[in-house]
Amino acid sequence: MAFQPSKIKRHMSKEQGTLNLNSMMDMMTIILLFLLKTFSTSGAIVTPSQELHLPTSVIGTKPSKQLTVSIAKSKILVNDKKVLDNDEVRADMMLIPRLAEELQKYAEKEKELEREVGKEFSHEVIIEGDKEIPYDLLLKVMFTCSKSEFYKMRLLTIKKGES
Repeated sequence: MAFQPSKIKRHMSKEQGTLNLNSMMDMMTIILLFLLKTFSTSGAIVTPSQELHLPTSVIGTKPSKQLTVSIAKSKILVNDKKVLDNDEVRADMMLIPRLAEELQKYAEKEKELEREVGKEFSHEVIIEGDKEIPYDLLLKVMFTCSKSEFYKMRLLTIKKGES
């Protein structure tokens, strides 16, 4: 004698399973946005201005986001904000007073962030120097940075083959 299915099973209709694509689309969108954010932060962080032509180098590490002092052919900038013209730099002094004042403002901001938020003051500065500037000017800017509590300096160059 054959087994007879129960009345409930006899009247059950077979349902077709469907795939819910909304959840899968949401998941893929989140992964895509995460990957785009990751790749966009690993690109070039520093973009030199039109009148700034950086020297080339064989060895290179990627720059991090720090305070930037740019020495162009005619002016000195801090974070793309003009501080003074190169011809205003006195030949008889190593310290550049207006640059030191501007850097001291940034140092105070960093110290305040360290006190309030706990973000450590790194004392780092990136120096972008045009390849045509005199060595004395570069030396004076480096001296001024060191006296303004930014004693960890990096000179920004372009890796050979990327220019």
